[in-house]
Amino acid sequence: MKQIILDCCNDVLFIFGGEESGITSEVKDYVPTFYAWHGSKTKEYHDVDEMMEDPFFGGKSITDLIGKVDFAFA
Repeated sequence: MKQIILDCCNDVLFIFGGEESGITSEVKDYVPTFYAWHGSKTKEYHDVDEMMEDPFFGGKSITDLIGKVDFAFA
């Protein structure tokens, strides 16, 4: 999952706790910025490891959710 996010080519979409959620990225001057959303909440990250471990998604991190939710890639 981390490598998919780092590739900055795919959005990661999923539903958790009844909320539409996801991660997208933007690259500017070769520096990626990652954007997460969960329902109406959004958060910006500059470090993929911080984003992977942050319990932003209803108290769970992306790492916590692997194997527990269905991720779609767009």
